[in-house]
Amino acid sequence: MRHTKIIATIGPTSTDATVIERMLTAGVNVFRLNFSHGTQERHAEVMRAIRDVSAANGRVVAILQDLSGPKIRTGPNSGGTSLQLTPGDSLEIRIGSEVGRPGLVSTTYGPLAGAVRPGDQLLLDDGRIALSVEAATATSISTRVLDGGLLGERKGINAPNVPLPAIGVTEKDEIDLRFGLAAGVDLVALSFVQTAGDIARAREILRAAGRPRVPIIAKLERPEAIQLLPEIVAAADAVMVARGDLGLEMPLEQVPQVQKQVLRIARERGVPVIVATQVLESMRTEMRPTRAEVSDAAGAVDSGADAIMLSGETAIGQHPVRAVQVLDTIIRNAEAVPPMWTLPAPTDERPDHLPPLCDAAVTLAARGGVDAIIAITREGRTARLLASRRPAAPIYAVTENDHCARKLCLWWGVEPVLDALGGDPDGMLSRVVAALRDNGRLPTPATVVVVSGNPDLQRSDANFVRVRRV
Repeated sequence: MRHTKIIATIGPTSTDATVIERMLTAGVNVFRLNFSHGTQERHAEVMRAIRDVSAANGRVVAILQDLSGPKIRTGPNSGGTSLQLTPGDSLEIRIGSEVGRPGLVSTTYGPLAGAVRPGDQLLLDDGRIALSVEAATATSISTRVLDGGLLGERKGINAPNVPLPAIGVTEKDEIDLRFGLAAGVDLVALSFVQTAGDIARAREILRAAGRPRVPIIAKLERPEAIQLLPEIVAAADAVMVARGDLGLEMPLEQVPQVQKQVLRIARERGVPVIVATQVLESMRTEMRPTRAEVSDAAGAVDSGADAIMLSGETAIGQHPVRAVQVLDTIIRNAEAVPPMWTLPAPTDERPDHLPPLCDAAVTLAARGGVDAIIAITREGRTARLLASRRPAAPIYAVTENDHCARKLCLWWGVEPVLDALGGDPDGMLSRVVAALRDNGRLPTPATVVVVSGNPDLQRSDANFVRVRRV
């Protein structure tokens, strides 16, 4: 069983149900819908296709809604064409929605003009084009092209070292989030998080929509988030190291150090970490990744990442299924070697009997050489705590809740199993073992550790750790 999860972004080259099914079979655990692009109607169609495909294949898979956030972008260009920018050219960035033409582009992000100063640099289109700010008014920025190239429409603008106001959840994000929650998304990624307050605002929307338990993933894309990393990790359900924007907002050579820092702090708290951006970038066009990309992905596994995300590789790349297959192979080979790191024991200041139960289950599994850990869980906490302990044995999380099962698709080493959880524990175990054997996930005979936790300490059918031969 592969422990590290694969997230694949759906886009123009992968929206077809046949491609989605092949990607699912290749090993995708979570499908990402990028709400920076596409319409709500199109995203709803893709969600239905994912649900239909997963049901037809008997597979539990999660859907991740990735909100746009306050991303700064250029506007449309005249005729939809690209503008040729040559070093030394002047370029005006005008606030508004004016159509771009030679010497002029627009952006709807008004605070940018008031934040930049002469001498600041602006990076366009993932850093491919660099501009130097010469002057700015409340409605316009005059720049000089340093590094040129073709500038398409609606390309990102990054402003390294420019203090921009924290916005958190934008009006568009709130509209999209309410839509996604109503449509049944399982996970939500919040873009350009700068403070724990950004996450708190998103949770207010979740509560108002009647879905307060949907996990929130904080995307780390600006230096301000790294400075407040402990607080953000404590507030979020998971974090994403979005190396693309981070590499533009801070010196590129600092990104690997930041990734290690995020992994260390998040592991200490048992919070999942997603490593994203340009993992297998060359596979947008090529059938094989570069050796450096393979080493990068394997290094993320060795460092303890819970999930690795494919973006353009599966959204607009020519070989989306092949990219998933290659990443699956890389992860499996990396996991075959014991990690060099030791996971710090998660701490919990409140009196809580569930973490010690999970510690006991993992210890029994490690010393008893068991084939699997079976966690009985209604909301997923037992499975998440087990995952944070990084056991070698696979974790099968048995739950009666569809939403809980899909949420657990993100967590390291956890494979959800749906069961009604009715009857006595022995009857439930027999059903689960039979289902696992039908899918070839459990040998005959097998030794398993069964763990069940419940806040009610008076229940006789919960709060136990058992070793069983089945």
